[in-house]
Amino acid sequence: MNAEFKLLTEFLQGHDEVSDSISEEDIQEQERRLGKPFPAALCEYYKRFGRSQYITQNCNNQYEPMTLHDIFVPDPDFFTTDKGFLVFYQCEESVIYCGIRFSDLKKEDPPVYLCAWNNPDWSLENESLTNFLVSKALIQLGVEDRLPYWVIFDESMWGLSDYLTYWGLSDLQYEIQETSSLQAWRIFCKDGVIFLFEMAIGENEDDILAVYLASFNRESIASLLERTTQDRQLPDYRTNLG
Repeated sequence: MNAEFKLLTEFLQGHDEVSDSISEEDIQEQERRLGKPFPAALCEYYKRFGRSQYITQNCNNQYEPMTLHDIFVPDPDFFTTDKGFLVFYQCEESVIYCGIRFSDLKKEDPPVYLCAWNNPDWSLENESLTNFLVSKALIQLGVEDRLPYWVIFDESMWGLSDYLTYWGLSDLQYEIQETSSLQAWRIFCKDGVIFLFEMAIGENEDDILAVYLASFNRESIASLLERTTQDRQLPDYRTNLG
């Protein structure tokens, strides 16, 4: 499953309001203020989701989009060696910023680079701006308890393959393939539920640190916990389903 804006639009349909979008005029005004054009994918993202209550809330040590008016071009005092980036995303608590090279701004879907306060050099984060924006939004929706119903599985004896088999995700048709250089997450969407697997980066690709489920639909998420045809019992979990 491709990480496209259509996926986010369909998932949030009926929940986001029209007022959550940003006008093209506002985007053009910010482009003029910064003296830099925005890539088509970035413009489309802010037009659709620029004020979404589910995506733009302050995150708890997670990557989050800057508001349109907070997007910036580094000044001479910015800590990076290379100042030639349009900075639009951040992980505020960890002082991490994500940006697009000036030379890539006219590309429709440019790569995204990352810098951190303890490293003055930019490194490639994702080959695709669209993939970056959609993947990070789904992680925010799943991890930050922003949706009405959620379930969290902490680290257990189960690995990724156990969960994928149990929930019928093994054929990977429901996976959103994140193209990040650091494969910290596996992301799936099925029947209105977001499945997030926080990976333990190491030699064993089956090891996970936690599993997050989130949905607007109580019945869909509850059914994942109530399967009676399985010969295995899910590990312990936390939930607000009651």
